[in-house]
Amino acid sequence: MFRLNTRLSGNTASQAAQCIRTLAMSNQTGLSAANIARIRGVTGVLAQSAPYSSVPRQMTQQISLKEVGIMDPYVVPEKENRPSLFGGYKAWVKYAKLRMRNTGMTAASTLGMCWKLKDFGITGRFLGESEEAYIGMNEAFAKGDRHYLEEICTPSMYAKLKGQLKDRVGRYEWKYHGLVEKPQIVSIRQGQIGGHVLIQMIVRLHTNQSMGVFDKKNKLIAGDLKKTVPVLEYIVFQRYITDPEDNWRILGKTAPESSS
Repeated sequence: MFRLNTRLSGNTASQAAQCIRTLAMSNQTGLSAANIARIRGVTGVLAQSAPYSSVPRQMTQQISLKEVGIMDPYVVPEKENRPSLFGGYKAWVKYAKLRMRNTGMTAASTLGMCWKLKDFGITGRFLGESEEAYIGMNEAFAKGDRHYLEEICTPSMYAKLKGQLKDRVGRYEWKYHGLVEKPQIVSIRQGQIGGHVLIQMIVRLHTNQSMGVFDKKNKLIAGDLKKTVPVLEYIVFQRYITDPEDNWRILGKTAPESSS
């Protein structure tokens, strides 16, 4: 569980523009703010590739909320998997429309979130926080730390991981070996749930990891802690920004769809 501190802002117009520019700068391909949705994705070492859904916790004001999953799991396919204009026109048009829609909705939701919080530097700071949360989730999962997983994850995400912990055999060790690429916010969505504003961010995390599984005699039975594996994942975070008691939590995962 983690929280980003908010701060009051004076020149809201210029800071709103800076908020969008921060998203564009987080993309290492040099895209402009109009193309901030460009991303890639694969499955990870410890988690499953299928998207998770979540039931948000009841707000402190005791308002009954409906179950909410990932509002929009779409992410742009990897460059090599994107349809070509000359290879298939209909597929390319569909891709172009989805990408344009994602870009527009991300920009609008970003401005809405920044304006609501009066914090136009939140996206830049969030990238570092999301990396820490991702590391913490994987370390806790490997150690079987249910208490920390329950704090940092939404209820349904926690239930999914708890089920995996119950079914697994052996002792797990997981190590983080740094970033392959800088984290990128590739999607932001805003929704109204029970009178409260819900924000969901999808963060592209490309990291180096290793994992080992050991039996009761401490013998390695799977994986290799000395073998570093590059892992590219898209982690979905959420927070009810109008609830002062709510924190950013890991809602689940998503991945690009096949262009075929």
